[in-house]
Amino acid sequence: MSSHEAEWDLVQLLTEPTRRKIYDVVRAARAPLTRDEVATGAGTSRRLAAFHLDLLADAGLLVVDFARPPGRTGPGAGRPSKRYRAADVHVEVSLPPRRYDIAARVLARAVADPGPGTPGERAVSVAREEGRRIGELRRGGERMTVRRSLDTTAEVLGELGYEPGRDGTCVRLHNCPFHAVVDVAPTLVCGLNDALIGGILEGLGASERVTAALDGVPPDCCVTVAKR
Repeated sequence: MSSHEAEWDLVQLLTEPTRRKIYDVVRAARAPLTRDEVATGAGTSRRLAAFHLDLLADAGLLVVDFARPPGRTGPGAGRPSKRYRAADVHVEVSLPPRRYDIAARVLARAVADPGPGTPGERAVSVAREEGRRIGELRRGGERMTVRRSLDTTAEVLGELGYEPGRDGTCVRLHNCPFHAVVDVAPTLVCGLNDALIGGILEGLGASERVTAALDGVPPDCCVTVAKR
């Protein structure tokens, strides 16, 4: 399952009104809450609160621990209570997929970096580094033939929201994850796409077989990946 699909599953989980209210109660708390405390805050029964809390915890939206109430220690203090707190999870979905977090991270590093060149030139360099890192995380030990290079590249770019489609020995990208920024600085954003995807190819070990080029045809992304 891709990260985009996983985020949609989390959104779907939170569309149930009672479950969303219970999640909001836990998230608004400044400390972990017991089932009884959540039930009181959400105005529901303890049993129903426990059901929804465990679903949210299983999905990774809540973190569970066990502790006795403050001041109760030693023999006779009773069993530790199950407590819930909100996990540090960021959920964001869009149709079509967008990844402004990547663009923001690249541009922030470029501005903060005191190195040579203009901020735009540094952004392109950072984008290639970011792409190389993404590719290395997905790199396997198999030999990268042209076909495997195209298939693996399409899979990685699909997870990033590019909506790739195979066209013979070419991978065309039907969506730009940075779409809203293109209108502001099209040359810069297209350069970032080119550098990011080129870096991914390098990280995957696919750059000797396939290459990224700025020759996309609107409304597709400005970059295509093709056999050398």
